[in-house]
Amino acid sequence: GHHNDAVNLKSQLYDCSFGEVNVSIDYSDYPAIQTATSSIGVLEVVISVDLTTSSRASIRNAVTAAVEEKLGIALPGPFDYVMYLLEGCYVECGWAAYAYVNSWNSVYQGSSYAAVGVQVHELGHNFNLAQSGGLD
Repeated sequence: GHHNDAVNLKSQLYDCSFGEVNVSIDYSDYPAIQTATSSIGVLEVVISVDLTTSSRASIRNAVTAAVEEKLGIALPGPFDYVMYLLEGCYVECGWAAYAYVNSWNSVYQGSSYAAVGVQVHELGHNFNLAQSGGLD
């Protein structure tokens, strides 16, 4: 958690996992990451694809390439999970966020990143969980 927010991604993952999942933003072993971040846990990049005409997959790939170039690593690198925050919706806007099952990446658009329930839901997919009530 940060800024004294009582309910946040860190607190909810820790509580829901009975203390087995702990979110950390300690990059002390990676000075290049520490110097590249604009705020604690935040790395900003500029991408070269048109947000109004590109697919969400193209946008995600462009973000991945920009992060890899800026940090000089191949993602996920030292991270277990990486969250991409898009400042708004430009095309294919019928979603708040999405994640890949059993993967390291989740993508959020607009203000949906601020909803702890959305964050936990998407990271659940990264943890290899499908939609509830979905596939058996």
